[in-house]
Amino acid sequence: MLLSRAKPAAGPATVEEKEKKKKKLPKLEDFIGARDYTGAVTLLEFERANNNAAVTTALWIAYCHFHLGDYKKAYKEYKDLSEVKGAPPDVGSIWAALCSSWECTRRPRMHAAKLR
Repeated sequence: MLLSRAKPAAGPATVEEKEKKKKKLPKLEDFIGARDYTGAVTLLEFERANNNAAVTTALWIAYCHFHLGDYKKAYKEYKDLSEVKGAPPDVGSIWAALCSSWECTRRPRMHAAKLR
């Protein structure tokens, strides 16, 4: 087996190459911008599990569940959020009502689709 001498097999890695290879934790804005709500929920749940539970984290989790069409989970997050001190007033109850409304309108449509 002949090896090419034009290109070395492995040269010393530069500092820039090493930095590129380092894994970076993705940012929430990247997921939301790409409409990857599942990835955003995963990142937010990871933050919540690591004791970084802020009101904004709960708001974003509920927002992502709503946009994924998982209205029950979004409703639960918003209801839990409405009971937390320091949460924006009426935000939890208003969005919980919207989730409930969407869930109620979705059920008849799902039932009609199954009958076809």
